[in-house]
Amino acid sequence: MSIAEILTAKGRAADLLSAARAAFLSQGYKKTSVAEIAEASEISMAHIYNFYPSKIDLACAVVAAEVVKLVARLETITDPNASASARLSKFLLMEFEETYRLLELNRGLADCLQVVERKRPQDYEELFRFVRQPIHTILHSGNLAEEFDLREVRQVARHIHAATTKFRFPQLHSAEPHEIQRKECVGVIKLILRGVEKR
Repeated sequence: MSIAEILTAKGRAADLLSAARAAFLSQGYKKTSVAEIAEASEISMAHIYNFYPSKIDLACAVVAAEVVKLVARLETITDPNASASARLSKFLLMEFEETYRLLELNRGLADCLQVVERKRPQDYEELFRFVRQPIHTILHSGNLAEEFDLREVRQVARHIHAATTKFRFPQLHSAEPHEIQRKECVGVIKLILRGVEKR
């Protein structure tokens, strides 16, 4: 394949992903058809299947792109000069706020997340391992600065990630209003900090 063909393919793949994103995030997985995405992207259905073998593969790509953008935003929100405790607290609280906001702005995202979790649990878990990496980095830097005294940083990152699951895309886990969920999140963050800070 020539460079021009590669660039054209990448451009068409981007068009396809953009059309799929618009459809999935506004309507959800169940109400979106590949035919509709084909029409919006002006790519034939046969050609779509060259990029993504199935509708669920396309949905996984859309969800993955949203999670990658989310993590990039969260990493820029935390002040690299702040203490590890302050960065961890800010990261976890902003993860709550940003994922809450994402679901409010993109009504179909909840459906897509649930379908990906159910139909592709290994892909779903891989995405959230990616979300866990910044927590690991903060904990590791806290250890280096002797702010934390953690023997198994990777395991502690897993535990924190598990403890805060309810606050990641919180509308999937609770019908409580935002303010009540936020207060619960702040309380859990305080407990986490007590557990990791050096005494």
